[in-house]
Amino acid sequence: MSDRIRSAGSVAWSLVGLLILLALLGFVAWIFRVIFPPLVLAGVIVFLCNPTVTRLQRHRVPRAASAALIYGAVLGALVLTGLFVAPNVSRQTDALATEWPDLQRDIEQRVDDLAKQSQDGNWPVQIPTYANIEKQFAPSDAADTDDDGTVSPAEQKDRIVRQFKSVRAVFQQVFHVGLIFVLAPVLALYLLIDLPHIRRVLRGLVPERNRSDVMVITRRLSAALGGYVRGQLAVSLLVGVMSALGLLIIGLPYWLLVGMVAGIFNLIPLIGPWVGAVPAIAIALSTGGGTHQALLAALVMAIVQQIDNHLISPMVMQRAVKLHPTVVILALLAAGSLWGFVGMLIAVPTAAALKILVGQAWRRLALDEPLDEIEARWELDSESTVSGGFVERVGTDVGPDADATGLV
Repeated sequence: MSDRIRSAGSVAWSLVGLLILLALLGFVAWIFRVIFPPLVLAGVIVFLCNPTVTRLQRHRVPRAASAALIYGAVLGALVLTGLFVAPNVSRQTDALATEWPDLQRDIEQRVDDLAKQSQDGNWPVQIPTYANIEKQFAPSDAADTDDDGTVSPAEQKDRIVRQFKSVRAVFQQVFHVGLIFVLAPVLALYLLIDLPHIRRVLRGLVPERNRSDVMVITRRLSAALGGYVRGQLAVSLLVGVMSALGLLIIGLPYWLLVGMVAGIFNLIPLIGPWVGAVPAIAIALSTGGGTHQALLAALVMAIVQQIDNHLISPMVMQRAVKLHPTVVILALLAAGSLWGFVGMLIAVPTAAALKILVGQAWRRLALDEPLDEIEARWELDSESTVSGGFVERVGTDVGPDADATGLV
């Protein structure tokens, strides 16, 4: 009994020490949080490019030359895409900017009509007027005006100062975002070139008795996260293209802009077409298309959503991260409520990583399964569900600097 008590106490103190260590690491990470956005974007680029660099390395092309070729090919593809897409985007953006006052007046009128109908018809839910909605989201400037509607000099000065601070904050955000997109490709290039050396260093830091477990875990994490990143980008591109083509067929104005909105928001699984349906329906109702075109736009986005849910996304969710749709939805809700849009972006890969870590710990510690059986089961599952396509496993370099363990 005393040995069990001593063992339980040792485990409890180990957990306390681990929690303290995680808290310290979290505090340090919060202090240096500015470095994480470019690192995360660089990691995404590495996950995207490393399989191709690895294939070129199999053909005895140096990693530096392989990375340079991939960067050149991606840059060329972006330039060609921009040459074909940019004119349409620019033309539709200019047209939307020109027609925006008329669209806004039409939207205001429709919202006010719905508000009047909800009040006259005793609807269960009363729809506010456009002025009331605008007042809820507008800054509180009521105290800035006198009774005759004029603005005092002091309040006018304060308003100018606030506007200047807002503009400065916007410029700072634009600068930070631009810096991220400049630094991330440079960091990714260095990581791609030095990845074998980084693996050897990390593998050497792992104690010999735990090295096999760490190898299996990192290989599974590499396969799941790499497959998810590449797969979700491909899914978002397909959703954007399908949405834009469908809206073009029904003759909706600004079809390309709406398709881009749907594709970008589909980086969060399952919601892209639903988000894209809102501007599509609003544009149809406000540009003379009427209820008929609005219904067609809603039908197009619903069809895209069904294709995404039943044909495309399962390739990523089930083959790469192996998460049930219910788990995906719950992870999105939990992460979105805690960290907003960024939380929804990282919800699925985080859930997949936790599933791998908890599953490995349970099999090794609770079930006491041998490591070779765990790895053999995972290998069989990987060959049948993960290999091939744009969710292919990553991190399996060849040659003297490679090992079959993924990232470590």
